[in-house]
Amino acid sequence: MSSDRDLCCQYRIGFTGVTEQTSNSKVPFNRDYLVDAAKQLHVAQERDANEEYEAAFSHYKHGVELLLSGVTVDPSRERRDAVKRKISQYLKRAEEIFNCHLQRPLGNGTGAAEGYSSLRFRPIRVLSAAVENLKSCRVLEIIDKVQLVYDSSSGTKFILKSLMKSGRCGRGAVTVIPQNVPYMVQLQKFYVGEDSLYLQLQNVPGGRLWGHLRKYQAQVTNSSDPTVTQAHSTISHLSQSRNSFQGVTESQVRLWGAQLILALDTLHQEGVLCKDLNPRNVLLGDKGEVLLTYFGQWREVDHVCCPDAAEQLYVAPEVLGVAAVDEACDWWSLGVLLYELMVGQPLYKTLMLGVGSQMEIPFPEQLSADATSLLRALLSYDPEKRLGSGPGGVQRIKFHPFFKDIQWNKLL
Repeated sequence: MSSDRDLCCQYRIGFTGVTEQTSNSKVPFNRDYLVDAAKQLHVAQERDANEEYEAAFSHYKHGVELLLSGVTVDPSRERRDAVKRKISQYLKRAEEIFNCHLQRPLGNGTGAAEGYSSLRFRPIRVLSAAVENLKSCRVLEIIDKVQLVYDSSSGTKFILKSLMKSGRCGRGAVTVIPQNVPYMVQLQKFYVGEDSLYLQLQNVPGGRLWGHLRKYQAQVTNSSDPTVTQAHSTISHLSQSRNSFQGVTESQVRLWGAQLILALDTLHQEGVLCKDLNPRNVLLGDKGEVLLTYFGQWREVDHVCCPDAAEQLYVAPEVLGVAAVDEACDWWSLGVLLYELMVGQPLYKTLMLGVGSQMEIPFPEQLSADATSLLRALLSYDPEKRLGSGPGGVQRIKFHPFFKDIQWNKLL
């Protein structure tokens, strides 16, 4: 977005208050309408970045009104065209703010979490920053759908993830920005652009856990990177099965599983569902712990499940259907991940006939009875019967015999 100050400086000629007339009209023209409008729109953008949407909407509205009043008598066609483009741009943003943050949703949703009242519960505005701040940063590497970025002003690296705005807002949805979630990467800042949201996230040099598993299985253990060395040391507990694939020992999976449970439970308490948790979302920390990639909920962004995750059965059956979705969908995904870690093969490669109410999941003989019991309970096709749903919720998972040796309070 070009700045309004630039627009103002580009077209402002002469002294403040000077007026002129068009050759065909005696209507006075005041060039300072650009200055006045630019001031309003600059404040609007600042309020917008800070998520002060009521104030932002008011300033956008006033700024556009000033532009409209001046452009009709502006004698310069070039200037009129530029101003009209700006008017269209700011009207679009004002409409987005009204629809997403100020207008009460249709239907019966009139609770305190909707409409204007939701602004009072918006999180930690100190995390919001102007998108212009990213101009001083340099992209070092593109990693799948995110970028590794270097900030020259602080000398630090971070991950930048962009989320495309939908252009329409989910009915009844609210923005939730989780903070201090155990075993999840931290959100450092976020930026609001015209068409996208940008998340500045903690950089985890270890990368994806599954990547290290593949490297280890391929006997690539001679790396000098200390993070990778630690990762391979952690993964050295791998055991070779009779079926020519490798699975991680149950003791290691137990610890990683507990860490993922704590992260998911905290997200659920915040009202956030992952829905398509898959290996791309599991990173390896420098101490051998697992970390989820960042999950939040943004009213301006439609959630779309990862097609590969859905095809490879990491997405719960009900998410892809028309039934109601709740926390149980993430416990399915957890079950699929734990199955893959312990069995050494992804579920979709062993469940040849696909997912259904009559599916029979194969379990290798080397799995303990507790591990098999846990996986069966998490991979229930019926979400109401799935471990973690209904009364008791996540506590039923924590008290499962598979996790009997976990001291949950010491993991926090």
